[in-house]
Amino acid sequence: MTKLLVLGPARRRWIIALTSAVGSAALAVAAVPAASAATAAHAAGLPKAIHASHTMGVRKLGTVNVGALAAADAKKHAASAATAHRVMPVRLFPGAKTASRASSAAAPSVAGVGLTPITNSNVSGEHGFDGLTSVINAGANPAIGDVAPPDQGLAVGPSPSGTIMMEFLNQSLNLYSTSGATLAGDIPAYQLFALAPSAFLSDPRAYWDPSSGHWFLTMFTFGAAAGDNVQYVDVSVTKDPFGSYAIYAIPTNDPSATGCPCFGDFDQVGSDANGFYIATNEFSFATPAFNGAYIYAFSKGNLIANAEGLGPVPAIFLYKVPLADPFGSYHIAPSTVTQGAKAPGTEYFVESNGNLPYDGSTFGNGLEVFTLSNTALLNSNLEPTLSVTGVGTESYSQPLNVNQKIGPNPLGQANNDAVAQLQTDFNAVQEVTYTHGLLYAELNTGFNSGNNSGAAWFVLKPVSPSTANLVNDGYVFTSQNLLYPAIGINSDGNGYMVMTVAGPNRFPSAAYVKFKGSDGPSGDVHIAASGTASEDDFTCYANTNSIGAFPCRWGDYSMAQAFNGKIYQATEYVAPQPRDPFSNWGTRMWFAPDPS
Repeated sequence: MTKLLVLGPARRRWIIALTSAVGSAALAVAAVPAASAATAAHAAGLPKAIHASHTMGVRKLGTVNVGALAAADAKKHAASAATAHRVMPVRLFPGAKTASRASSAAAPSVAGVGLTPITNSNVSGEHGFDGLTSVINAGANPAIGDVAPPDQGLAVGPSPSGTIMMEFLNQSLNLYSTSGATLAGDIPAYQLFALAPSAFLSDPRAYWDPSSGHWFLTMFTFGAAAGDNVQYVDVSVTKDPFGSYAIYAIPTNDPSATGCPCFGDFDQVGSDANGFYIATNEFSFATPAFNGAYIYAFSKGNLIANAEGLGPVPAIFLYKVPLADPFGSYHIAPSTVTQGAKAPGTEYFVESNGNLPYDGSTFGNGLEVFTLSNTALLNSNLEPTLSVTGVGTESYSQPLNVNQKIGPNPLGQANNDAVAQLQTDFNAVQEVTYTHGLLYAELNTGFNSGNNSGAAWFVLKPVSPSTANLVNDGYVFTSQNLLYPAIGINSDGNGYMVMTVAGPNRFPSAAYVKFKGSDGPSGDVHIAASGTASEDDFTCYANTNSIGAFPCRWGDYSMAQAFNGKIYQATEYVAPQPRDPFSNWGTRMWFAPDPS
């Protein structure tokens, strides 16, 4: 019998399914950039210096060897129909309200911004291949089965086998050569953290650190019991991605906070010259409470030394970014340093203000920049200071859920349902990249009265802990819809923005556009791989999703990284690959030379 595993009711009982969108007023961006009073008010409402509330205990759980896991799993895994399926968390900000298309119809369209053409051609030198699919992923751990969305993770770096592309999804990991050959694959996520097959893991992150050459993997678990809520971190013992990884566990249950036991949702990772950082959003189980954005900071060098057996487990400093009514800090994205750029002794975080107000409005025209200064203190187990400032930017808004091209949907037809819409990202900064004093960030935004989804991009220059300037910003809008954009750039700021493209005339497809430093996107949106069908997933239909009526879950991320003269990219699309009864998603991985 099919078993439907969904979110525990406590996990998201305060979150309303996005049947069309969230927000009620401005579901389209304004015509011109404007300074943000909301940004200034929020930054003014936060302390200028935020100190760590306390140091955290962290447990070292032992080691796992990726090569050994891959060899063992290759003997027992076979593609088969899944016997279970699970929808991953909905990434909504607290206090969100639903909005219908009617309520957004009066919102203005963007004026003076043209549509970028879409081309089916690729840039010269592009090469790609299909990555993990719903079938492969479900077969890796039948106890979990199908998972949606995959939560794309990507890390690229050197290995004894040459350049490898590491893909880490909910709930499995693969390592590929640049030709697309699987070098180690279908490793269940639970094995990477020495957990039981039934562990509810979410939000995989893979990161290769250019300054140290080590590899990092993170995920978190959550559940109603205090012991269920843990942030896990794997650190490679050597620079070999196929080798051993030390496993660390950080409790996120936070017993002193409101409504806890709690968990750290939507974990994101960052790194500078000295530290490794994880930013989360703390939610409770007992009550529908959101306790704020939490940042965990610890010495990268000391962590690696401990993984190598050369020193003690480092202290972890926890920064609880406070709520400042009527605003609440949420989804603070840490930055990573691109290959070839000198890593600073400062870590920067960027947050949008379009998901801050608790009144349910979902638009913004500014960003917050958080600065963790003098991070070398972490190497001595001392506390750096976190500061915040506001920057006025162009406007952006929560996009509505979007249509996809109509095609066969056998799962939907079995339930008498039509092809469903795709869930867009909320207008939150997802990935931030640092190079030569500049921060590059992006987010999803609505346009055309909120009926279409596009991408907004930003280039910021931190000046001091209390000052940051906007260098440039802009949009990418097409005749279709863009979902989950991410910017991958080299040390000169040149690269690509990757995303999914979907709309009335296009099945969900993998795409990218050139990105030229502070000038931003340039030229057409290229289709790296065309989708071959509509998304037809168990999350799309009320009868197969115990949450009820719901758009198809998508994303929750795209990823891009620079390495040795190329930009490596990955995103979700509907691939021409075998499906199982409950899902048909796939992933596309590709690289292209740095644009000149």
